[in-house]
Amino acid sequence: MDIDRFWHLIEAAKAQAGDDTEARVQALYAALGTLDPAELQSFQNHYDQLIALSYRWDLWAAAYIINGGCSDDGFRSFRDWLISEGRAVFEKALKDPDTLADLPHVDPAELESFGYVALDLHEEKGAGRMPRGAVVEEGEPAGEPWDEDAVGDLLPRLDAKYA
Repeated sequence: MDIDRFWHLIEAAKAQAGDDTEARVQALYAALGTLDPAELQSFQNHYDQLIALSYRWDLWAAAYIINGGCSDDGFRSFRDWLISEGRAVFEKALKDPDTLADLPHVDPAELESFGYVALDLHEEKGAGRMPRGAVVEEGEPAGEPWDEDAVGDLLPRLDAKYA
């Protein structure tokens, strides 16, 4: 599976779910349900690469502002949500996390179960536990750490929207 097909499946799930963020999980189950274990593995490899790519301080700042605070686990769930928003939103957020202020207000911006869909389906299809690549969250996030008291200065549009 190439990255374009990966994003097509994500965006199809988002479109099917409509405005219901939680419904994206079941929609992704439906979208991935016909894939064989090798395709599910390829999907998960792309997913894990995006999770690793988005392990950045500036995106953690966005999660902190949007969700009114953000733990390690919460940041992972935020990135699951961010992927569920689709390619255009994800790529714009990588360039400038403050662009997330252009989206409708969300509370919370977390979708942990979205990250388990391919893993669960792999097991459901009798293929066992999916082999995983390298650890995707090792060490510190990329970029510059921020101070909680000044996080709003980093992303002023998000801060204004969620203040």
